[in-house]
Amino acid sequence: MTQHAPGNPRWVSGRRAALVAAPFSAAALLALAACSPVGSEDDDAPTAAAADDSTADAGSGGDGGMAAETIKIGYIAPVTGALTGFTDGDPYMLSVVREQFADGITIDGTTYEVEILDRDSGSDAAKAGELAQELIVDEQVDLLMATSTPETVNPVVAQCEANAVPCLTANAPWQAVVFGAGFGPDNPLEWTHHFFFGIEGFGDIDPLAWDQIDTNKKVGVLWPNDSDGGAFRNPDTGYTPLVEAHGYTVVDPGAYENGTADFTSIIQTFKDNDVEIIAGIPIPPDFVTFWTQAAQQGFEPKVATVGKALFFPTTVPSIPDDLGEGLAFATWWGPTFPYESSFDGTTPQEWIDAFSASPEGEGLVWNQATPLNGALFEVAKVGLEASGDPFDKDAVHAAFDDINMMTLGGQIDFTSGPFPGIATIPTAMGQWEKTDEGEWEWVVVDAGDVPDLPVDRPIAELDWS
Repeated sequence: MTQHAPGNPRWVSGRRAALVAAPFSAAALLALAACSPVGSEDDDAPTAAAADDSTADAGSGGDGGMAAETIKIGYIAPVTGALTGFTDGDPYMLSVVREQFADGITIDGTTYEVEILDRDSGSDAAKAGELAQELIVDEQVDLLMATSTPETVNPVVAQCEANAVPCLTANAPWQAVVFGAGFGPDNPLEWTHHFFFGIEGFGDIDPLAWDQIDTNKKVGVLWPNDSDGGAFRNPDTGYTPLVEAHGYTVVDPGAYENGTADFTSIIQTFKDNDVEIIAGIPIPPDFVTFWTQAAQQGFEPKVATVGKALFFPTTVPSIPDDLGEGLAFATWWGPTFPYESSFDGTTPQEWIDAFSASPEGEGLVWNQATPLNGALFEVAKVGLEASGDPFDKDAVHAAFDDINMMTLGGQIDFTSGPFPGIATIPTAMGQWEKTDEGEWEWVVVDAGDVPDLPVDRPIAELDWS
């Protein structure tokens, strides 16, 4: 299984802009502001429509037949800024979704039009919260969705929880969404459903790659001063206890700010502690800076498994001197993953082929975040249909509790998650390599906990020669 990346980096100055977002407490974010599982069987071809913004009415209830009201779905994602790698496939994804919704969505015999109001957070947490408030108060959305790291998801969740609006989110470690925003057993999510893997998708999968390399089992970690970093650093629910259970020792040099230009002190800490393994969740431009400086300063670990930055095909080609060769990362989606869309049965390979041939995909390489972004709409459709009334917020929220369905992004099961309102997906391990033709691609080096996933080869040790 391979993913190809272009030879020239596509990061531009706007995309290299540092993400300025401190971890948010639940209070600070709020200040901004027993059935059979649904979806467990094949559904009919979907109906629902992207209505013209100028004619759509705010959702408020239906009278039967063709409803005068329109279901409004808000969608907030980082289209620009440091996190844009999560969404560069969204124009194509949204075109597919709007086509799927073109004939309306039928709920208990009433057909409703659907209006999708997509908004760009700019990779800024404060703006994500502001947009959520606008969509809730001004647009009166019936369902609000958000994607791609806690910096986007958590402010949206806070607004939905404060305003009692059904919320559906994805593409952020679930612990960073729940615990990172101040929720927990005594303060559960009341209006939010979230799906993605958690810290265990890194902490239990990374060691499967490390075990294939002879090391001293010392792991240097890169935890930024943001919501993700705080969740991964947590001594009880974070990354360290997971990898320690696999026999590894963690060296944490301390939090650093997103946008850091000089990693010398962190690199020296790793060198002083004989670190041979690197892990972390830096944003893409920060990892490029760190890895480049590590090479310049003679720090040569044997293996690196890095989340967030290495998820996307734009990062590795932007690292100078082919220093991206051999970098590894936890992966949750690719052409050979055994998934299919609930809309029309499209498989990952079929979706990749269609994306590559589309006008929206011209000059781009598929990335693994986009299918989960699209899965938000798959889950939304099933939940709205099961609610019986898309304008009854309690009914819509309750309908998501019973969802257990296959999507293009994987199986989404809210009936058996680790925390109320949470569904997890499995992860595998991928490794980047450069082909003889000069193209970058990643291959599967361990299936992790993804069932029936083919493995291309064992992981290779980093080559610093």
